[in-house]
Amino acid sequence: MPVIDQEQRLSATEFGQWVSAYNEAGINVGCAPSQDAIEQAKKCAFVVCSNLPRSLESAKALGLEDIDVCESMFREFDMPHANWRFPHLSPRTWAVVFRLLWAAGYSGNAESFGEARARARSCAERLTELASEHGKVLFVGHGSLNWFVARYLINMGWSGPAKAPRRYWEYGVYRYHAT
Repeated sequence: MPVIDQEQRLSATEFGQWVSAYNEAGINVGCAPSQDAIEQAKKCAFVVCSNLPRSLESAKALGLEDIDVCESMFREFDMPHANWRFPHLSPRTWAVVFRLLWAAGYSGNAESFGEARARARSCAERLTELASEHGKVLFVGHGSLNWFVARYLINMGWSGPAKAPRRYWEYGVYRYHAT
């Protein structure tokens, strides 16, 4: 969980600034991973993170010092926002509003839904390549991107949870079955 105020009421313009701050925020060290998550992480031979601080800090919280791949393609989906001064809503409310608008075609100040889906597919393909080369790969990813990557992995012949985990420190184990 990033260290940032999630209760303040913001305009849509301020929400855009909040998203930038969220992306630069570190993780809350008081919200530690489970011992099970740490053990799963240690079983992996190769670590992939996004270039966002919370991804890198999460890997370290899992006890991993060496990050093998740190690429912007693995960052969370961009969050659209607008330049509206009213109304003032919580960041969580704005996130729901703008994600719904984004899925419906609005992409103000962000990548489009189609571009994001294509990037998630590219992430799944890259993770498949890395797993083929290195065996067990740990991907320290982000909410919405994780959900789409998981769907693409399943479609590419991997087995794993039908739904990607949604809470902080939850994880899914996916295995590739070559045909």
